[in-house]
Amino acid sequence: MTKEIIMPKMGDEMTEGKLVNWLRHEGEMVNKGEPLAEIETDKVTVEIEAVDSGVLQRLLVAEGQMVPVGEIIAFLITAEEGQVEEMQASPARATHTQTGQETRTIASDPPPVRAEHKKASPLARRIAQEHGLDLVAIRGTGPGGRVVRHDVEDEVKKGYGGLTETPPGDEQVLTRLQQTMARRMLESKTSVPHFYLTTEIDVTETMALRSRLNREVDAEEKISVNDLVLKAVAKTLPRFPALNATFAGDRLLIHKEISIAVAVAIKDGLVTPVVRHVDEKAVGQIARETKGLAERARSGKSRVEDYAVGTFTVSNLGMFGIDTFIAIINPPQAAILAVGAVRRLPVYVGDDLVPRERISVTLSADHRVTDGATAAQFLGQLRSLLENPLRLLV
Repeated sequence: MTKEIIMPKMGDEMTEGKLVNWLRHEGEMVNKGEPLAEIETDKVTVEIEAVDSGVLQRLLVAEGQMVPVGEIIAFLITAEEGQVEEMQASPARATHTQTGQETRTIASDPPPVRAEHKKASPLARRIAQEHGLDLVAIRGTGPGGRVVRHDVEDEVKKGYGGLTETPPGDEQVLTRLQQTMARRMLESKTSVPHFYLTTEIDVTETMALRSRLNREVDAEEKISVNDLVLKAVAKTLPRFPALNATFAGDRLLIHKEISIAVAVAIKDGLVTPVVRHVDEKAVGQIARETKGLAERARSGKSRVEDYAVGTFTVSNLGMFGIDTFIAIINPPQAAILAVGAVRRLPVYVGDDLVPRERISVTLSADHRVTDGATAAQFLGQLRSLLENPLRLLV
């Protein structure tokens, strides 16, 4: 049987990917699950694996080439076939479907114009890139709304207080990941009405439970504070469906699945691999999956399925000694939880001053989908679970 190998879709916004490197040669026998190629998306570099055992045939895409999502990049002749069939030289587009929880199509606003598709003169585009300006945000005065040189220079003057020159320095070209982060964070902060709520949670009992659980498992299965936070979030979200939703114009898309993106710092920036169906998993399984996701992301060995669409995000900077911070919502999600470091503090319990372990968490939420009272109740329920952590195990 002849099987098509296509450029996979990883995330709603992905339209194309770059084939960085072929890891196998044409005519080479490969086994199911072996990596065939490395591809680079706006977010991360991942490996495409063989869907079956067989002979790799017709590498249709050269290394370094940009490929639209769903385009065939090679063919695999399964081992049972015994002979290589003649295949058409011209690639056909493969139909690609992505598993989702929607049972109907919801009409939404057209996707925003990307900077590379904005009408602009080459000189205007170059000046905008040099100064880190987003072409989408610049009003063009040229024919048909085309952005021309003086449009960009006017924006530069605004940003530098009227100065047309910048101090001397070394220029660093942004990677695709860094460019994507800059664009997505700008879009989120300028188009999503954020609001923020912060609370402190006593995690003394949670830390004690973590210690007891970790005494009984191997090193690779050790549970982190963040794993327990993920479980608590997953148990809380069903009571507050608007926080596990996507804003879609005149309605909300309420996700049935609870899949939590976990912010992971890598060399070029930040990626958010996803732990799927967190509410259905035990804490130990969550711990194994988060470790695997983080290790693959940092080593450049992420899998396509690591970046399934998440419905909520948790970002934890506690390991860097950060007590509290505010995170930007990861679109198209409705909320993100920022988790700080565990601190040992003197706290009054009745009339006694006793040492307790506490964390600060900040919820950033989209005001189009929820309000302050609902978000406060979400944090209250989350606090209740983490202060009574045995409920996380049932």
